[in-house]
Amino acid sequence: MTSRQQLEKYLDMELPAEILLFHVAMLLSLSECFLLVLFTLFLRMSIRVPLLLSIGIILTLAAMYAESRTDKLKWISAGYLLLMHFILVPLSSYYVPYAIYDFPVYFLTGIAFTAILLKKKWAAVFITVDTIIDIVCIRHMLVQSAVTASILEGSTQYNLILFVRIIVALFITGTVCGILVSYRNRILRREIDKSAAMEQEAEQLSYAKNMFLVNVSHEIRTPLNAILGITELLFDLDTDDRVKENAFHIANSSKALLSITNELMDFSRLDDSDLAVADKPYYIENICNELINMLSVRYADYKTDLCVDIEPDIPAQLRGDETMVRQIMLNVLNGIMKSLESGEVYLNIQKENSGEEQIRLLVEVRAEGIFQYSYKERLYRSTARETECDDMIPLPHRLIRLMGGEIWMEEEAAKRRYYFEIPQKYIPGKNLVDKFNDDKVKVLVYEDTDRHGSVFAKTLHDMNVDFYQVSTSESFFKECVDISYTHLMISSEHYNSMKDRLGELLSPQSIILIGSGLLAYDDALVKTTFARPVNCLNLEALLRDRQNSTIRRIGYKGGFVCPDARIMVVDDNIVNLEVATSLLNRYQAQVLIAASGKECLKMLQKEIVDFIFLDYMMPEMDGIDTLKNIRALGINGLDKIPIAALTANAVSGAREMFLNAGFDEYLSKPIERDKFEKILREHIPEDKIIYTANKEEKAENYEM
Repeated sequence: MTSRQQLEKYLDMELPAEILLFHVAMLLSLSECFLLVLFTLFLRMSIRVPLLLSIGIILTLAAMYAESRTDKLKWISAGYLLLMHFILVPLSSYYVPYAIYDFPVYFLTGIAFTAILLKKKWAAVFITVDTIIDIVCIRHMLVQSAVTASILEGSTQYNLILFVRIIVALFITGTVCGILVSYRNRILRREIDKSAAMEQEAEQLSYAKNMFLVNVSHEIRTPLNAILGITELLFDLDTDDRVKENAFHIANSSKALLSITNELMDFSRLDDSDLAVADKPYYIENICNELINMLSVRYADYKTDLCVDIEPDIPAQLRGDETMVRQIMLNVLNGIMKSLESGEVYLNIQKENSGEEQIRLLVEVRAEGIFQYSYKERLYRSTARETECDDMIPLPHRLIRLMGGEIWMEEEAAKRRYYFEIPQKYIPGKNLVDKFNDDKVKVLVYEDTDRHGSVFAKTLHDMNVDFYQVSTSESFFKECVDISYTHLMISSEHYNSMKDRLGELLSPQSIILIGSGLLAYDDALVKTTFARPVNCLNLEALLRDRQNSTIRRIGYKGGFVCPDARIMVVDDNIVNLEVATSLLNRYQAQVLIAASGKECLKMLQKEIVDFIFLDYMMPEMDGIDTLKNIRALGINGLDKIPIAALTANAVSGAREMFLNAGFDEYLSKPIERDKFEKILREHIPEDKIIYTANKEEKAENYEM
């Protein structure tokens, strides 16, 4: 490799900024010392001067060699400056006192080198000490050179040499400092360009991530829609209960997978550096149901009992950041679940009034059992490892503090308590659960354990439900024949040993069975299965005869039929069309299907429909374009026909996007039957609905 190639490699602009500046400084220092050696020899100055400068050359070469052998650049720079400015410069002032006139000029070079090679804090210390040393040296040189100056001051040769020395000092110092500043500016421009390029790349990656999530959401939700739709249909078929039970497990696992998908998409948003707390209305019921459904499946795998206590008086609609609230709860509960080998977890969600239209959402998680490790320590340790920062606040803590809340953790050998509170605004009106003040509901309960029984009793009490709880089989036998009880609830653990006797006392379809992972039992007594964990949301749905994923009514057929309603379903996926058609057949509706937007428009020119379910992601013409074209047809009242977006696009803000685009409703895949029924009931003409039960009762059941 030639000398030029070696020099280009040494000054490669792609080197890290600190290393490149060190290389430039060393080359300039080496060049300056070498030129001064030649200059002092030319002027025939004292031999001490070139010798001291030669020592400077040796020190510079030693620093360059040390840098090539080790990566301790900071210490090498500090040692080099220490030797050069704290030792060599004082020696120069002692042995060459007549250099008093050009000494201050070279002092500026030392300041430039120090500012370039050291960090701000250390540079300030070095410059301060160097200034003090140089002032002392200059004072010494003034005293020592006073005699020589008085003798030679009038000499023309002396004045000429002095003038040349000052000019050379200014030239060398200016050149060295100029080159240093020039390289530093070039490096700064390079870093700015890199930063801009990285920012642009980050924006592109963020956009690609968002598009990836939209596509992944759609691709996952589409097959999940088919899985859940087909398993829902199995429940109403006249088939073996074992098949139905397996279908029920498939459905619950699919819903858990769906919740995990939502969790992943929400979590991606929390990675944004400009994270801000949203202020949008949301239903706390949706978060609670999603958490309970997903955690019930997960905790079952961990052999852990989950108990849930939710205060019914929490406002139904809050204002805040739904994504953050969901992520905080998921993060804490998932962490506890992984640390708990076996035992019980108790989740308590309450509210505390803190002002006009504002509450503090209080969430407490208590765990008892055998723990594999300290969740608190693991939380901080994993966060520090991931961020390489020991004092980085863990994610749930950061989110809680960002929302103005607080969190506490208490850990003992076999007991843990985690408590956090978050301020939230709320929209006055409906509470999470309407209490049973004047309802003719009376419940008889026989639960499996004291813990489950106490949670059940507290929930019924909070809802103002008239109930009686028994603790023995004989007590249940005695009370169950009382016809004033509207609901007879018994745990599956007790029922197996009591069903023969109960068969003698009760009529068919009298028992509501409580348990985990239940579907149906092969006897006539059971009319409904009710899955744990019991809470005010699923209990209200049970007592008011509403739909809920934890409730399975044996032989349930829906609350109404609409044989005269003509409903169109538009989707490019054949399985989705079959699922939607099968769901609509339950309500005896007349179903029209179209496999594309163009086919839909062609059919609508001939057919009259009452409602349209329209998929979004379709080839050639997507759902929004199809919607605009339907409205533009201007025939058969299509400009006012209700149209629902039926789509797997469920990213944050999707609902608002579709409603703003002109859709009347939004239904995400997989299709949830209760939401599906609610949309049908609200938008199908009233004269085409035939209720299979009391009309007012069913109308109340579909209110949100």
